[in-house]
Amino acid sequence: MISLEHAIRLILNISPKLVDVSIKKTARSKNIHSFLQTVERRRLNKINKLENVLVIPDINIGDAIILQSFLSNLKKYFPAIKINYAYQAKSFPLIKANPEIENHYPIFKSIGFPSEEDLENLKNIIKSNDYDLIFNFCPYFSRNIFRSAKAPVIYPIRLIAEIIRAYSSNNQKAQITFRLNKFSAGLLKKIDSDKELENRSEKDLSKGQLILTEQVYLKTIKAMDKLGIDSDKTNILYNPDSSSSYTIVPHSIQVRLLKGILSINKLDNLLMNCGFIFKGIEKKLLAEIPSHLRKKITIIPSDTDIDIYTGLIDNVRILISGDTAPIHIAAAKKYILDSNNSFNNSTAIISIFGATSAKIYGYDSYLPDYAASAQSAPSKIFEGAPPCKNLTCINKIFKRCPKVRCFEGVDPDEIVDYVRDYLT
Repeated sequence: MISLEHAIRLILNISPKLVDVSIKKTARSKNIHSFLQTVERRRLNKINKLENVLVIPDINIGDAIILQSFLSNLKKYFPAIKINYAYQAKSFPLIKANPEIENHYPIFKSIGFPSEEDLENLKNIIKSNDYDLIFNFCPYFSRNIFRSAKAPVIYPIRLIAEIIRAYSSNNQKAQITFRLNKFSAGLLKKIDSDKELENRSEKDLSKGQLILTEQVYLKTIKAMDKLGIDSDKTNILYNPDSSSSYTIVPHSIQVRLLKGILSINKLDNLLMNCGFIFKGIEKKLLAEIPSHLRKKITIIPSDTDIDIYTGLIDNVRILISGDTAPIHIAAAKKYILDSNNSFNNSTAIISIFGATSAKIYGYDSYLPDYAASAQSAPSKIFEGAPPCKNLTCINKIFKRCPKVRCFEGVDPDEIVDYVRDYLT
């Protein structure tokens, strides 16, 4: 018998527009919203005590970073609670210092979609521990994974519906961190209706955070010295990589963009990281840059740890990237535990979106329905607008488009002009 997941994939390949319309209509249904709230309430009513919880974000680096705001809400209203966090292994250096997490399980090694090993690791953690409640925010973990769990499991179905409903509206924020914090406030109120929940402003609801150690701060300074980067100069960090052929900025656009930015007189140095998913992408780009402009480029070594990379992002004027983890790293406010030193938190963000929705995953200081980053600098989105784009494009793992048109409408000259204006 064909599974629901396989059926949806089949329909997507036949008629994405039909699925797009159906999903939006379903998400707007008041009856379905009410039903989902009832299901959540019944599950939460099964809680006998709330001392030990397991929280599972989606398996990517950015998701592990973003969901820390949910952990903060949990800890704020239930200070004695023990939070267990199962997340992407590559993000561990950025999360290990978070004092709100009792037990770290950086078990997921795949990007995008969980592997068999990821599934087995999660099953073993659930089987080996006695949790009072499990929050699963990954849509790719079926109910079978939680079969051995004695605790009720909360799934992100209502959260996803609320994001889609806001995405389809003109006057609502759909940004994932913002919606996550709204969703968590409702859940916490259902768990304990006597709790007095703090009223947070809409501005604060969209803010992410990273808690790091002083060692990261000091290691970043050493890395900058080794690379010959002067923090007092005008530096830009450019990320050419992404996780999917539907979110990576096309080569021709990247070449035009780099040539334009490198020609800006105000720019002293452009840092560029190596490709981790699209390996060798930086070499292909360098091959098309004139030698007099290449002198401004510094390649970040491929073995640079992610926490040092985070420190480098904090020391540049602008980060430019497609929709992938670096924009969420850059957007988060960075704190150092037990130190007189502090991060700058003044990196402007330019994000270039293709298949995925900038309204859901991006940061923009200028558009009313979008959320700004937590940096004391503006964020700006440039998004492709092909006629075929719709909500199903978010599911980039299972897309099978004969031609990638995701970045149609993105003008690299417009981005260059924005960078020039910002630097001057």
